[in-house]
Amino acid sequence: AEGYLVDVQRGGERFDAQLKDAVATFQRRHDLEADGVVGPGTREALNVTAQQRLTQIEANLERWRWVRALPPDRLEVNVAAAEAELFADDAPKLTMRTVVGDLRHETPMFTSQLASVVINPPWNVPASIATKELWPKERAHPGYLARNGFSVVDGALRQAPGPGNSLGRVKFDFPSPFGVYLHDTPGRSAFARSNRALSHGCIRLEKPRELAAILLGPQGWTADRIDAVVDSGKTERIQLEGRLPLFVLYWTVEPQADGSLQFHPDRYGWDAKLTAALARGGGAAVRQRLVDTDCAAAKSPKPAL
Repeated sequence: AEGYLVDVQRGGERFDAQLKDAVATFQRRHDLEADGVVGPGTREALNVTAQQRLTQIEANLERWRWVRALPPDRLEVNVAAAEAELFADDAPKLTMRTVVGDLRHETPMFTSQLASVVINPPWNVPASIATKELWPKERAHPGYLARNGFSVVDGALRQAPGPGNSLGRVKFDFPSPFGVYLHDTPGRSAFARSNRALSHGCIRLEKPRELAAILLGPQGWTADRIDAVVDSGKTERIQLEGRLPLFVLYWTVEPQADGSLQFHPDRYGWDAKLTAALARGGGAAVRQRLVDTDCAAAKSPKPAL
């Protein structure tokens, strides 16, 4: 019924190659390892009812009503999929995996505009991370901070630029009340994981230099020039002459070019929250209520959705 090309007329009890291929296709469409083996995660996804999937689709349609239309040139981050895509004239130009906020540090939905590219950025450590994570490591292992390039500047921790810097070698700045950034990372292995909800809320990019080269190309920057600045170790901020719209969204259902649907886990529980709110009231009121509640919890200004 869902188009997985299994010959149901053949019947039989055998788990043959055709059925294995169908299972692998199902797994790809549900963010599972496409090994064709019906393990616990695949069984759980198979047991989601059609009504539950319909409810998931309805929640995403409601989010589309909030956005309405996206500009043809944009950078779009799907937090639920942990992926980012650069569009030019509404056509994908660069696609990459991302690492997004974990369940205690959710990456928010918001819109903004990319304003600058920072090569070899220093990391000004948020007070919460310094207090809860870094200073305890220093007490447990004296010299940890110095070995990893940290120093105290104006009463706060700062990590010097370099290959071990937590922001990597490239950072993208944009106006935002949430204190999250798009940036490189020295921890490349995380991009191979299926669950990439691992950060403190910032968005780590799989291909930051490629993105920087595209954005800065109209200003005379080449990939080689970017690499040369990286190798110099010098911090350089380049303002973008034309600001690119940025959309950080949460799609747990995405239509594909062949008409199929790609489902992503609702790791933050936002589908369930939205569905419950929709059951209590109209769409516009629901959106405002959710925004007010989330912002109050985060003690942040309202996002620009």
